[in-house]
Amino acid sequence: MTVSNIYKLLDKMEVMILKGFPIPITQLVVVNHEKIIDTLDKIKASIPGEIQEARNIIKRRDDIQLEAQKKANQILTEAKNQAEMLLCESELLKAVHAEAERIRQQVINDCELMKKQAQEDVEIIRANAVNEAITIREGADKYAETVLSSLDKDLTELHGIVRNGQKHLSKIKADSIAAMTSQKAKTQFSSQLANTKLAAK
Repeated sequence: MTVSNIYKLLDKMEVMILKGFPIPITQLVVVNHEKIIDTLDKIKASIPGEIQEARNIIKRRDDIQLEAQKKANQILTEAKNQAEMLLCESELLKAVHAEAERIRQQVINDCELMKKQAQEDVEIIRANAVNEAITIREGADKYAETVLSSLDKDLTELHGIVRNGQKHLSKIKADSIAAMTSQKAKTQFSSQLANTKLAAK
């Protein structure tokens, strides 16, 4: 998975939060917890892909070195064949050997230079890939931690609102029962008082 796909997943998570169901009179929103966690898992699963890319780059370096070695062997073979063709000409034999050695040394130098350059390029690319992967992982982890922390805070506040509502309803119920009890007592007292007056007459 490429870096652009990881950013797309982060954008998708942001849209989920922005489209969450708002809770009236608060700044809280209700989001789909499973979708958020699923998106985070996809982001985390994509990180090793960057490391695999670095491995592929190193493999390409080995292919370059192998190709350079093949080229060197081919040039040496051609030089050897040419030297054998000229072997019968003694006056040119020394020059042929010298030229073959020069070509061999030149090929060795070129191969060493190509190998060194390839190693430097691979190290730079690998370091950049690893740093980018680490940066993406840290950013994703930090973003996930922020989102989950915000969700935890929102759920805590929502739980507090529900708990306060329950307390308020319990108080209203208790007050209602107390009022009904008081009214019943007054009614009983009035009835007893009326009965007492009738008995006195």
